[in-house]
Amino acid sequence: MSSRGGKKKSTKTSRSTKAGVIFPVGRMLRYIKRGLPKYRIGVGAPVYMAAVLEYLTAEILELAGNAARDNKKGRVTPRHILLAIANDEELNQLLKGVTIAAGGVLPNIHPELLAKKRGTKGKPETQVTPTPEKKPKSAKKPVTKKLGGKKAGGKAKSKSYGTKY
Repeated sequence: MSSRGGKKKSTKTSRSTKAGVIFPVGRMLRYIKRGLPKYRIGVGAPVYMAAVLEYLTAEILELAGNAARDNKKGRVTPRHILLAIANDEELNQLLKGVTIAAGGVLPNIHPELLAKKRGTKGKPETQVTPTPEKKPKSAKKPVTKKLGGKKAGGKAKSKSYGTKY
């Protein structure tokens, strides 16, 4: 029998294809080995890691795509990713210490800064307590301290306390 009639060579399938994920399983194994060089890594660990990262990426991109569509844009920008993460409770908790470059900030105006409507006859939002009456003081002028060190032909510099720039 000739040696040519042996088994046909099959194409190699990657571990990502076998696991059914898009993220590279081999690269995940390399990253784990680099981070933990003295430990033995099982065959399932990089597959699990790739699957988790793929799920989180798909979730964030879906929410960011919805945010882009809400803003009538056809392209997802870092701003849309930031809005998607901030509006989702679980993703916000997961990524609360993360800064997204060119993401901006969440739109938020404190209610105290908004202009009050004029002419409304409702209860005031804050209770105003009357100040206790003080006894009138005698007509004495307050004592002021002069600052020394006047320069010739100029005014003396006044020191301002309580403000730091």
